[in-house]
Amino acid sequence: MKHEPDKAAPVAAPEFLVDLERVDFEAGGKLLLRGITWRLEPGKHWAVLGSNGAGKSTFLRLVRGELWPLPSSRSRRRYTVDGRVTTSPLLFRERTGLVSGELFNEYHRREWDLTSREVVVSGLTGGHLLYHEPSDEQWQRADELLAKLEIGHLAKRRLLSLSLGQGKQVLIARALASRPSLLLLDEPCEGLDSASRRRLLAMLGRVAAGGTQLVYATHRGAELVPGTSHAILLDQGAITLQGPLQEVMDHGGLALAPSPQAALPAPPPPAAQGAFLARVRTEQVNLEHKPVLFDLDWEVLPGQNWLVLGPNGAGKTTLLRLLGGELRPQHGGTLAWFGSTKPRNLQKLRREIGLVSAGLQARHFHRQSGLETVASGISGSVGLRGFLDQAQRDQAVAWLERLGLMDLAQRDITTLSYGQLRKLLITRAMVTGPRLLLLDEPLAGLDSPARAEVNAILARLAAQGTTLVGVTHYPEEMMAYMSHVALLEAGRMVFQGTVRQYLGRQAQPRS
Repeated sequence: MKHEPDKAAPVAAPEFLVDLERVDFEAGGKLLLRGITWRLEPGKHWAVLGSNGAGKSTFLRLVRGELWPLPSSRSRRRYTVDGRVTTSPLLFRERTGLVSGELFNEYHRREWDLTSREVVVSGLTGGHLLYHEPSDEQWQRADELLAKLEIGHLAKRRLLSLSLGQGKQVLIARALASRPSLLLLDEPCEGLDSASRRRLLAMLGRVAAGGTQLVYATHRGAELVPGTSHAILLDQGAITLQGPLQEVMDHGGLALAPSPQAALPAPPPPAAQGAFLARVRTEQVNLEHKPVLFDLDWEVLPGQNWLVLGPNGAGKTTLLRLLGGELRPQHGGTLAWFGSTKPRNLQKLRREIGLVSAGLQARHFHRQSGLETVASGISGSVGLRGFLDQAQRDQAVAWLERLGLMDLAQRDITTLSYGQLRKLLITRAMVTGPRLLLLDEPLAGLDSPARAEVNAILARLAAQGTTLVGVTHYPEEMMAYMSHVALLEAGRMVFQGTVRQYLGRQAQPRS
């Protein structure tokens, strides 16, 4: 039975935008939110805190009215729209915007390959696609927002070619296009470099000061939006704490819990000393028929673990796609692996190279269990092909146990949080004991305890001989187990050397 929209009743003055009382929500046979009682009053801006799987993303979707609560005589969900109280979220939803990693994944899943400018202007037309030619005023509004977020240079780029951080910025511009009264953001800063994070937070602070209310989820205390007044702490789908921001923070709203030590299997023997694991020499690499990497002469040797740094749009993700065999250099360039310049079978290569990325995560949207997802890494397929034999099942279970993820083994991955699925995909990448592990923002979407846990896993892998090449916008979180740094700027590798050399370079005064 569904709740029928009630007749809108006039009120003297809006006491709230959203009012939830004892609301439960279930999906996939699992209770994801329970007993939610919360009210969004005018002028308040809320941070939503909690660990992976706590229900933050689901809570944001519930607030917007995208999800329907379990029917109960005890529960109530109300909205104020144009000064009237209603139980229907339909009109309220039109006045809100929601941006999340899942929305970015949705564009990938459905292959909505629009330019960034088209994506932003679609926020004014009520759909994800353009069904008619926008007016000059609408195009102007889109251009203004792209400029406001300082991403005007992405206007003609296809959304599907952008990194997670770039894509989220475009989607934030899209959400702001219709001037919403409420903006809901799920980890808005994930995937952004430090300068872009500062700009985005300052811009969101101005949006909040201008009258648009914000409710956003974050895992990092340094990424609270200026002007945030209140916070809510979720744990296993229930609100454990809510109130003024400082009070919630004082009670450990973003506390770092101890990380369990995972026992890892020994990786296969590394390549002979001196034999490169990956080598790229090329004058140019193209993406969408446009050059994005230039004058590369770089190799990864056994015993090295590389951190790839640079601002958004520098070419970091493209470099990983190149190393993974997904892209090829332009004519005359060379790309080789594991000490041999002979052509490689791509399917066999992918069994020797593990990959974790936002793009790969976007392709995991069909229903399957966590165990099946991990086991699919044995063949390198997206989704399980055929039936699992006992040896493959045991191999996947062993890794899930080692990483403490057996509680996700039988879960349908479509019901998991972004961070929970990310941990499964890291396990999937490790299941074959790869000689080279490519990590594109491996900590994105993870809470503090999970980041510490994954870092401990990666550090042990590095110590045991698996070579890592990782992209991050938070170098301080991964540098302890990395030996070398490659710095990209505008598609060129402007520095490559040891971590010590990089830190010395950064310490030098800039002219």
